[in-house]
Amino acid sequence: QVYDVEVALLGADHPNVATDLNNIASVQRRLGNLAEAEQNFRRALQVMQDVLGTDSPQAISVANNLGLLLENQGIYDEAEPLYQKAHASAEVVLGNDHPTTLALANNLAMLYESQGDFERAELAYKQVNDQNAQILGPEHPSTLAGLNNLGYLYLRMERPEEALPLFQQAYRLWAASLGETHQNTLKALNNLGRVQMQLEDFETAEMNLQAALDGRREIFGERHPDTLRSMNDMGVLLGKLERTDEGVELLQRTLDLEKEVLGEAHPYTFETRNALADLLEQLGQLNDAFEIRREGFAERNTFFDRVLWVAGDNTRKGYISLHKPEQDAYIRNLLQLEDTELAAKELLNVSLQRKGLLLKITSETQQITKMANDPKLAETAGKLLTARKELASLTLAGPTPENKDIFRQLVHNLEEQVNDLQLQIGEQSLLFRESRQSVSADQVLESLGEVALVDFLTYRDDLGEPSLVAIVASEGGLEYYDYGTSDYLTDMIMEYREIIQDFGMADEDVRLMGYDVWDALWAPLTDALGASEALYLIPDGSLNVLPFDALVDDNEEYLIESLDLRLISSARDLVLEPLEPVRGEVVIVAGPDYDTDQILQSPQARAVSGKRSGSVAQGVRMGSGLRGLSFDPLPGAEKEGAIIESVSQEKAREALIFSKQEGEEQQLRALPATPEVLHIATHGFFLKEEERLAQRIAGLNRGGANRVPPPGDNPLLRAGLAFAGLNANAPLLGEIDTDNDGVLTAMEVLSLDLVGTQLVVLSACETGLGEIHDGEGVYGLRRSFQEAGVRSVVNSFWEVSDDGTQHLMTEFYNRYLEGMSPRDALREARLEMVNDPRWSSPFYWSAFALVGRNS
Repeated sequence: QVYDVEVALLGADHPNVATDLNNIASVQRRLGNLAEAEQNFRRALQVMQDVLGTDSPQAISVANNLGLLLENQGIYDEAEPLYQKAHASAEVVLGNDHPTTLALANNLAMLYESQGDFERAELAYKQVNDQNAQILGPEHPSTLAGLNNLGYLYLRMERPEEALPLFQQAYRLWAASLGETHQNTLKALNNLGRVQMQLEDFETAEMNLQAALDGRREIFGERHPDTLRSMNDMGVLLGKLERTDEGVELLQRTLDLEKEVLGEAHPYTFETRNALADLLEQLGQLNDAFEIRREGFAERNTFFDRVLWVAGDNTRKGYISLHKPEQDAYIRNLLQLEDTELAAKELLNVSLQRKGLLLKITSETQQITKMANDPKLAETAGKLLTARKELASLTLAGPTPENKDIFRQLVHNLEEQVNDLQLQIGEQSLLFRESRQSVSADQVLESLGEVALVDFLTYRDDLGEPSLVAIVASEGGLEYYDYGTSDYLTDMIMEYREIIQDFGMADEDVRLMGYDVWDALWAPLTDALGASEALYLIPDGSLNVLPFDALVDDNEEYLIESLDLRLISSARDLVLEPLEPVRGEVVIVAGPDYDTDQILQSPQARAVSGKRSGSVAQGVRMGSGLRGLSFDPLPGAEKEGAIIESVSQEKAREALIFSKQEGEEQQLRALPATPEVLHIATHGFFLKEEERLAQRIAGLNRGGANRVPPPGDNPLLRAGLAFAGLNANAPLLGEIDTDNDGVLTAMEVLSLDLVGTQLVVLSACETGLGEIHDGEGVYGLRRSFQEAGVRSVVNSFWEVSDDGTQHLMTEFYNRYLEGMSPRDALREARLEMVNDPRWSSPFYWSAFALVGRNS
């Protein structure tokens, strides 16, 4: 009401109105309406800066509020410069000793901690704590809060000896100034107990945790989040004290309350659920633990569906990584169940729900973004994006004192709205409707027919070691084989890849290593597979870069000679209805001229495209990685394109070819119709990660708060294909139009119109590679083309000679263009090479693999 009056009296650009917006945004933040709060904070900041100046105390205050909100949402790359600029301005305008300056310095330290930059956070905390003690006094609330923050940092860094005296001091001084029952005092006491539990001083830890729990129960009641925090910590401690039954009882009570008070998706609820399952496993109650973990797995799927949708492209990786240990614990629990068929079915469900999740969500958001550019669909797409963001914000914020009584209803209403809008979108997009379709393990098993299934799933054991399990479905039923720790398999796979590519290696040595890999990886599955000769194969982890067909069995035959192995990305592909295939042109891009500067000569060359996504504009394209790319010409690729054009014409098929200077990236965006076949013969690349995400993952979930993972380094921006002009354009990548800069990243592939394209052939070195994610597959070009709507993708594992590639492609296209399915055509072409002395080495015929649906 105040805002409306002051807008009418003073105008929208008055500082009083900006103050009103700041106040409204602060309330919205507490209500969990983070999107609306962010919008109002930004508007308030703009007015304050325009009218009063960037360095005004008012602008500094609003900048701090906006920074806090962005940090809470995990938008660290925007929060950090806001904090830094506000802090620098406060030092100049207010002075180093001003409380606002000190508060901003503390916020910066907390930001560094959230980012996992613990060393930087420690230095910042120490500096601001020293200033607070000198300026405000050792017992000032800000000083004590700083002590608690630094102590908690040490707790997370597993330096409990340094955390202990800080929590002791914070507790003693808070108790003296605020009283034994104050919220801060009880917080310090509970933290003290947690440190002592980490130090294995269980007797003292129990005394302090119990005292904190009793105090919180008395002051706040048992339904308060602080009390629930204490109940969880006490339950964990009871397990360590081997009073497991008591711990189970307390954690069960805690979980029931958290579901009711905080909701199923609150971090405390997940934490207690996992702790309870751990204790049940200790008691040998594996079935009870299974029920708890299965419930948690389902709830985490719901959480992911709410939150990943509106997270940035990079941040999704953080979410998946953060919660992978929870999934691993579920898998380990399943592997201990006596009912092995139930365990195998649930393992298959894990694969169905989580494999490919990162790229699946990214693909869906790209589809919605494209629809938003269609006037007919823009309104519906906009409503869906808004509703999803509100649902994610509500989920992350959790219930607040203001909305706790209606929280569940708010979530339900938004979910209903989202479902209705998705149905409307699905009516316009077959690809979107298919992607959103729910698939069960039973549906997969029913779809197999006489074809068997081997689905590999990676996990980590109790010691954190990489491990592997295979789910096998055949006429004999459903079962699994647990390999246990799998580093030895990864080493064997990488060694076999090197041996295959070594021209000096004798044939018998190649076959011997091929047998060793078969014996370790495949032989354990033969009994379960029985007489099955055709089977679907879903790799995971390092198995994604293994040429399975080149394994050598105990009959001294390559697997391609005895088995029809059908690579797919997910068991979902066996159930989903295939998209209507396109019947049309064969489009060929082959041998682009990487040195041409004709793109740079265009008037628009240096204009930054208004169409490009923020993730591309601000991502790796602006980094040194892609700007350092340079490629030599590929005359063999140009010849390969001409051969395929000739084969197409012989089969009376229309072919469209782009070579040399015409081999521009924009050709793929300007095609008059969706092609039936897209053949790209050029350089492929995959750049290694420049910044590890692991450290930033360690910065999450401070005190169990609703933290959003920080942006991760996105592998979809580091895998790509080279087109005309790349060498000339490379120094200016990020400044010229990304639609035609000579680089097609895996992220950009998602925006291509390829729905219904039957086949994409990536005849480029290492296009099958990318960043290998446990449980996610190769996060790169191949998967991006599939998510863009392509039925089958042929990609390479290593660079093959021009002659070998041209021979394989000629044989392949001769068969495919005569009506054979892509899978059968490639298999027959490779078998022909196996039986030809000139091409019999697996170096030639196993370098290319087809991954696709049941076609």
